[in-house]
Amino acid sequence: MEINFLLQEKTLLLTKYIKLIRKKDFDKIIIKKDDFKSANLQFAEISKQNLIIRVIFRGRKDFKNDYFFYVSDILLKTREIVLTGILDDPLWIYNQGYIDNFKLLTEKKEKIKWYELNDKQKYYYLRGCALLNGVRETIDNMNHVIVIDLSKARKDLDVYYEIGKAFFNSYGYFGTEFHSFRDCLISIDESMRKREKMPVLKIKGFKNFEKSFSGNILFSDFYEEFIRSGFEIQNI
Repeated sequence: MEINFLLQEKTLLLTKYIKLIRKKDFDKIIIKKDDFKSANLQFAEISKQNLIIRVIFRGRKDFKNDYFFYVSDILLKTREIVLTGILDDPLWIYNQGYIDNFKLLTEKKEKIKWYELNDKQKYYYLRGCALLNGVRETIDNMNHVIVIDLSKARKDLDVYYEIGKAFFNSYGYFGTEFHSFRDCLISIDESMRKREKMPVLKIKGFKNFEKSFSGNILFSDFYEEFIRSGFEIQNI
């Protein structure tokens, strides 16, 4: 991930991460000096100016978004810079969760330990995968048998993560709730039916899945939707 601070397309600061704190009447951006990649910053130059904050994450599909920040004050600390001002974002498009997720992906190079993440991190990881990959029309796994490992699944997001992991090579997204899960199934339907034979889904850890989700509507939806889409399912 790269975050550029630009003034009229001139790069003033390139950093790996920022933290935006939203207040009632103003916003703060905290930039740790350890996260600097390069700096060409004249503080008098940016005071009372509108900066472009350009967030770029390069994955299978590059993510790029621009945000606009009016700088009213600058505070220099030993280990960080604090910009105070107003983020011009009336639709609240900027989301710190996505920035945190891209930082996680950058640091871990996608080799995350899923079951060590908290619920918020899990959610933004999957939503970040959606931003990077979108809803796919084909799956990467061309095997006749596809194993979905639900032996450790305890929550809905665990199930959606494991489906995405089984179907795709990287940044696998297959929903975060029932409706987006069904949208993903519908999206791959045409390409799956062009195969000579639909793959068999083997559900590893079925006993855990049944125990953890038997009272959850996801348990029945999981089977009903996959079977409706033409998959054969075997519990192992």
